[in-house]
Amino acid sequence: MDRLLTKKDLAERWQVSEHTIDEYTQKGIIKRVSKIASIRFNPQHIREIEGTKLERFSPLERRKLEREVEELKLKLKKAEDVIAQVQMLSTGHVYNLKAI
Repeated sequence: MDRLLTKKDLAERWQVSEHTIDEYTQKGIIKRVSKIASIRFNPQHIREIEGTKLERFSPLERRKLEREVEELKLKLKKAEDVIAQVQMLSTGHVYNLKAI
C-alpha cells in the first residue's frame, strides 16, 4: 500500500507552495484523508487528479471478469425461465384440482 502524502510531499510533487496546497484543499480541489489528526493525502486520489488513475485489474483480468459476468447473466436468465415454467405448471395443477 502507498504511504499517505504529507502537505510538503504534495507541494514538492506538484512544485507549488504548501500555501497553494492549503488553497486547493479549501476550494475542494483535493481532499484530505479524514479521521487523521495530521494533514495527509491519499496517493490514489492524487493520481486520479493528475490523470494517472491506475486500474485495479489488468486488461486480461478485466476481460476474464467481463466473460464471467456474461456467463452469470445467461445462467440467471435460464434460472428465471425455469422458475417461470415451474410457476406455470404449479398454477395449472391448482386449477385442475379446483375443477375436480
